[in-house]
Amino acid sequence: MRIEQNFMGASEPDVEVAVEMTEWQLELLACPFEQAPLHLEGKQLRCSACGRQFPVVDGIPSFVVPDLANLHEAHEWQQKQVEMQTRNEQAVFYDRLLGLLLLTPFEVAMTVKALLGEHQRFGTLAEIGCGTGRMLRHFAQYADIVVGADLSLESLRRCRQRFERLGLWGKALLVHADASFLPFRTNSFDAVASCQMIEHVPSERMRERVIAEIARILKPNGRFAISGYHYSLLTRWFGKEGFHKGGIYFFRFTRDEFLRLVGTHLSVQNLRTVFGYAWLASGVKGA
Repeated sequence: MRIEQNFMGASEPDVEVAVEMTEWQLELLACPFEQAPLHLEGKQLRCSACGRQFPVVDGIPSFVVPDLANLHEAHEWQQKQVEMQTRNEQAVFYDRLLGLLLLTPFEVAMTVKALLGEHQRFGTLAEIGCGTGRMLRHFAQYADIVVGADLSLESLRRCRQRFERLGLWGKALLVHADASFLPFRTNSFDAVASCQMIEHVPSERMRERVIAEIARILKPNGRFAISGYHYSLLTRWFGKEGFHKGGIYFFRFTRDEFLRLVGTHLSVQNLRTVFGYAWLASGVKGA
């Protein structure tokens, strides 16, 4: 059954007149519905299996299309639309939030250590829920190719500007995507990170899909680091489940809940808390 909802995806007037994509970028991408290869046709990408077309907006392929609504329950899709709109509005000041300014240096150090394990660097690394690039810009120094996916197109635009300023855009790919239906080919990445995104996915079944998708796009023996809100003595005063300002859904995990969620599809080798604020799970995808 088709779900009718207001749609907050990419708008046609912003689509570029001419689009250029490299061979390695096209080799990583796949249709989020069919996992089939995509072909660049003019200013859009076309799925070789289903024929769906996906626009490229400011150099960012957009896979958040109305057909995604049919893969969600009505409340799931509606809540994702609310988050998308709020994140777009917040993108202009997100990097200046005091809490993130204080937390980010410690979070970066802990996440990089967890992600690397015994590795020095990776060939391909993706962050799911990269936002404005707060963490992704640090991950970029540990990979030959870095990829970011996010539900907020405006955040991705800010991320692109940041990567251009840092001279990193030549080895980067940003995609506008739903984390539950990732537009990447299976077994594509040596490492995948996701930093405090999973708690905003508005149902248990969609959170499980996010982990399944991360496992799918990881290469065998690929490494992961995934963080999510911790329901601790520090945070329980703010509620286990609810909504942030702007209507963004959140869910805080107990240790068993987070371990069970991530461990359903991935082998968790280490689970630690980030100052009682978030869980950080890391490990490998089985061969």
